Amino acid sequence: MTTTHHRYQTGFLNTIIQPWFICVIGMFFYCYNYFLRVSPSAMQADLTQTFHITATQFGTLAAFYYYAYTPMQLPAGMIYDKFGARFVLFLACLTAVLGLGIFISADSLGIASAGRFLIGLGTAFAYIGVLKLASVWLPPTRFATVAGLTTALGMTSGALSQKYLIKIVEAIGYKHALHTALFVGIALSIAILLIVKSRPKQKTVIANEMQTPMTVKQLKSAVAIIFMNPQMWLIGIIGCLLYLPATVFLDLWGIPFLKSVYQLSADQAVNISSITFLGWIIGGPVIGAFSDKIKRRRMPLVVTGSLAAILLSIIFYVPGLKLHQLYVMFFVAGFCCGAHPLCFALGKENNPGAISGTAVAVTNMLIMAGGAIFQPVVGKLLDLHTTSPLGANGLPVYTAGDYTFALSIIPIGVGLAIFLSMFLKETYCTSQAKEAHERVFAAKPRLVPEPQGAK
Repeated sequence: MTTTHHRYQTGFLNTIIQPWFICVIGMFFYCYNYFLRVSPSAMQADLTQTFHITATQFGTLAAFYYYAYTPMQLPAGMIYDKFGARFVLFLACLTAVLGLGIFISADSLGIASAGRFLIGLGTAFAYIGVLKLASVWLPPTRFATVAGLTTALGMTSGALSQKYLIKIVEAIGYKHALHTALFVGIALSIAILLIVKSRPKQKTVIANEMQTPMTVKQLKSAVAIIFMNPQMWLIGIIGCLLYLPATVFLDLWGIPFLKSVYQLSADQAVNISSITFLGWIIGGPVIGAFSDKIKRRRMPLVVTGSLAAILLSIIFYVPGLKLHQLYVMFFVAGFCCGAHPLCFALGKENNPGAISGTAVAVTNMLIMAGGAIFQPVVGKLLDLHTTSPLGANGLPVYTAGDYTFALSIIPIGVGLAIFLSMFLKETYCTSQAKEAHERVFAAKPRLVPEPQGAK
């Protein structure tokens, strides 16, 4: 009886607790990634003073994260296939920690930019790493749950990071504030090394593992097929524009905008940012489920995007809005922008099943390119528009009008995305790809996880 009970406990530990525990460690790394991504928005004043930089230079500094993060989305899956999740996750986390250490100790803009680049390089493996662990350790029926949960936890981490980091930075400065994050990253690296395993000992447990890792030659063929598909470019551009409220506003310029335009305190600005994150977290799965239910992709994108564009236009161009009105409008706008993951479904459904994972990775790369392109663009527009005299520190002083002008790319971009959506071909939730393309991967189709949203 004791032996049977012991076997039951061991089996429960190995088949239920351990797999989820390992996946949760990966989720922690993704949350750490989100903290590092959005942290510059809480440190704008300190970074501007420390490096004596303009808005253009600040936007470029933040965007160095995306210069590494964005292109690494394509090869990341192949690297995981070749070297295993434990080794890659450990090195990725260490790379991000090294980048953070360089950023903290930087005494020049160039060194700080190099630190941000390394942070982006390391964290580029965060979300895909969770999906890899889920595909190896959990049954296929839990994969979508892990993808959605990871997305929600990441955005929650971003909201909480802004809320508390801005207070800490105001109290002790950004360098001291980030030292704690540095130690957390080191501890997380050690936890990954000690706890995460690339695969279970019992191979029969691996129910959803990627059985046929993609070779470099296959990756090149897949990318060629994807980029020759005009719909993929359209999907990528639409996704990029619909994600601008996240990559440009929430990640970097939102708090300065709210403080300047609406004269909000730092706490109030962060609360509005948090409520937008909340709307996004709720909107993603709700709109996705609705789209699956009606078997339409284009209509939900157009309807929610149109409402988001209207609300953003009111926020940017209608003066005198009250605080409670801002809360409601930002929440609804965030909810509507949660429709952007439908672009991933469109990317998958417009390509052969054998390369669906690569199609999703390409879609993600195009969407995340918005941060690399538009974060510095907003800074440049601020510098071009300002006519105010230099402040006491010798740096430009940006007015409410400057921020409204520069961040107008957000409602304009979302509006343009809605216009372009009219040219999307409806997939009706089924693959529209020509089966002839399948011959490129004549072997067994690769079982690749499909992310549920831009990461």
